[in-house]
This record gives sequence, C-alpha cells and structure tokens, in this order.
Amino acid sequence: MKRRRFLQWAGGMAIAVSSPWRAIAQPDENPVDVYDRLKQALDLHFVIAGGNISIAIDGNPSTLDKNRIEAWVRRSATAIAAYFGRFSVEQWGLLVTLNDGERIGPATTWGHPTSITHVALGRNISDSALHHDWIMVHEMTHLALPTVPQSSKWFMEGNATYVEPIARAQVGQLTPQEVWRWAVEDMPKGQPRDGDEGLDHTHTWGRTYWGGAMYWLLAEIAIYKNSQGRYRLQDALRAINRKSGGNTSFWSVNQTIHIGDNAVRGDALASLYKRLKDRPVTIDLQGALQQLGISETDGVIRFDDNAPLANLRRSITTMEAPT
Repeated sequence: MKRRRFLQWAGGMAIAVSSPWRAIAQPDENPVDVYDRLKQALDLHFVIAGGNISIAIDGNPSTLDKNRIEAWVRRSATAIAAYFGRFSVEQWGLLVTLNDGERIGPATTWGHPTSITHVALGRNISDSALHHDWIMVHEMTHLALPTVPQSSKWFMEGNATYVEPIARAQVGQLTPQEVWRWAVEDMPKGQPRDGDEGLDHTHTWGRTYWGGAMYWLLAEIAIYKNSQGRYRLQDALRAINRKSGGNTSFWSVNQTIHIGDNAVRGDALASLYKRLKDRPVTIDLQGALQQLGISETDGVIRFDDNAPLANLRRSITTMEAPT
C-alpha cells in the first residue's frame, strides 16, 4: 500500500499527522504554555543558514534521543534553507514532546510573539521514518510567510503543502517523481464541490490544503509565463520572506502578494487571488500538468521533456535557473 501524507483539522488548528491510516487527536493547546516551556532549560541549540534554532525536549530524553532529533531538524532545515536562500526565520523555538509511540505528530506552529513549533514524537520511531519525514519541513515552511487572517488559512497551508516536497527535492531528499505524484493523485481533492463559495469562504480540509496548493501551482506557472522564463514562484516567496521576516508579522493577503508580485515584475499572485477567493472555480489541473509534462501511467509518474513547460518543471525540483 502507498504511504500517503495526511493532514487534518483538530482542536481548531491545522495539524500534520504522519500516519496515513488514522488521525492522532490533538488536545486543545495554549501556545503560551509552549512559550513558557521554551523559556526553561533547552536541550539543543545550533545555527543553520542564519537561523538560531533552540530545542527543548520533554519526556526524559536520552543522549540518543537528542542526537536523532538534532539530525532530523538539521536535515529538514537544510531543505528549507535551500528553497528560501536562508532559514525561514532568525529565531525559532521547537518543543518536542516524546511519547512511547512510533509516529511523528501532531505538530502546530505559532508566530507570536516569536516563532515556535510544538511536535509530538514517538521515541520508538525508526531511523528511516525520521530520515524521510515531511512534517518538520512542512512546519518550517509555515515559519517563512507572514501570518494572514484566518479566513485565508488556505494561503498558508496550501503554501506549505506545495513548497515542502519541492524544498526536499532541491537538496536530493526526494526524487522529482515523488514530488509530482502528490500533485497528480492528491491535488484533485482541492477542487470545489457543491456549496463552495471560494477559497476565502470554504474552509474544508480539501480546499484548505489541496485547493491552496493548486493556487500556488497555478502561480508557479503564471509567473514563469508572464516573465518569459525569467522568474519562478520561488523568487516571489523569497521576497515575501525577506520583507516580512516570517510568521511573526501579521499581514493581509493583499499586502503579501503585492510584495511577491513586485519581486517578479507581474501580477500573477493578485490575479489568481481575485479569481479564486470569492467564488468556486474548477481548475484545469490535468491541463496544467500536461503543460509541465507530468503524467501517470500504471502507477508510474512519467515526464515528457518535449512539453511546453518541461524546462520549468525541471527547474522547480533542481534549483536550476528556468530557461
């Protein structure tokens, strides 16, 4: 059976769960408690790509636990730093709560007054599962953009869903085929259904994560086309990250996309937001993937290097300059 990424709502917050088969419930949590815990004794501290990372571990961690957690965080931070050109924020606190399980999650990230994340971790998790984890990179992506109003939660969740596998591929942690499988198989879950009122008004699981991810995929394509191959979405997101400083800033969506569009000399982000925010729009996802040269045959992701946007597809996962 295929292992699938699983995201859900719990306790009024978006969480990431490593198991594809069942939810891991998250109790209601006050971020103040996490902040207070991080002000106490820290177990690890290091700097990666301009980011000061402080980690507290609850659950009587052994030296082996600390070493495994540090390797896990460093690996994830390497991917994020490659995508954004630096670590997501200058200061980040991570609280890891160990339990007797073998899973990662739930995980939640906040941005006020400073950037913090709380994640549960089973001390019996395998080295392979930690090595191939996506949840930590997803949470680190949340750090990179400013916090927008709750009505536009899809903007942040969709961004983390879209960017996470790409960032990992850019440093060789995933193959391009693995990156694009989720677009082929999971993005259709983000299409509007009966009663949909647009991304800013329909807050279902599918629309929040996969509808949001489709917005960013369309933005990727539009930026490339509008700039005749000069820019990519990555350029816009880096500019937003630099200007905002990350999730400790409270910005409107319009303010955020204005910075991104200015960086790529266009209006792709604003045009797409205007088109999708207040009404249901069924996206020609198959057409977009065909332009990129992405298809699936008998369960195998295949690439067509003669497709109109094949150069963009290759550049997205390899950090090449688009041509």
